Amino acid sequence: MSESNFGDLWILTDRRSSIQHLKNWTYIGDKKSLSILQKLKLISLQHDVHFQWIPSHVDIHRNKLVDNLAKEGSSHLIPSSSEITFLKLFSRKKAQNKAEWLVPPSHYWYKGRKPGLSLSLPCDRQSSTCLSRLASGHLKCLTYSEGNKIYPLFPKCQQHQASPKHILDCLGLHWVEIYSSPLLVIDFIKVNRFLDLV
Repeated sequence: MSESNFGDLWILTDRRSSIQHLKNWTYIGDKKSLSILQKLKLISLQHDVHFQWIPSHVDIHRNKLVDNLAKEGSSHLIPSSSEITFLKLFSRKKAQNKAEWLVPPSHYWYKGRKPGLSLSLPCDRQSSTCLSRLASGHLKCLTYSEGNKIYPLFPKCQQHQASPKHILDCLGLHWVEIYSSPLLVIDFIKVNRFLDLV
């Protein structure tokens, strides 16, 4: 079937906004709409172009006919005249990468690296501060000497520095338990009277 056999072009739509969008052609700035207008202008040189709005979900005899024609027309492949440029591909890939980067890691220690951890704990402010200090390593007793962290001797064993790792080891706890069961860690620290140290 050649183009010379075509008669008038009828564009039927159930969306009034699409016709109103094309009606305001002087304000159109997006590339797709401009491309549609350019193609319609080319077609209108040889054929009459008509737009008709058909309200959807109304008992109009031609509404089903329009739906069937639209489904049939969408199954025909139309070669695209506009190729995807490098900038469009780059933009799509950048957006995809950004979406992947914004997914937070699932590591147990990541929970402590964001603000608001202490607000989510069902305990008093002193206990939540204690947990935050223990998780970050910034204990009350921490001092610096020539850029090195210096902890005092741990009162329970008097052999090692009172670093957060050693405090947890002496209490028989593991680092992961600060995040998995924080109330247990707080109870162990309070029972052993290490709250002033941490």
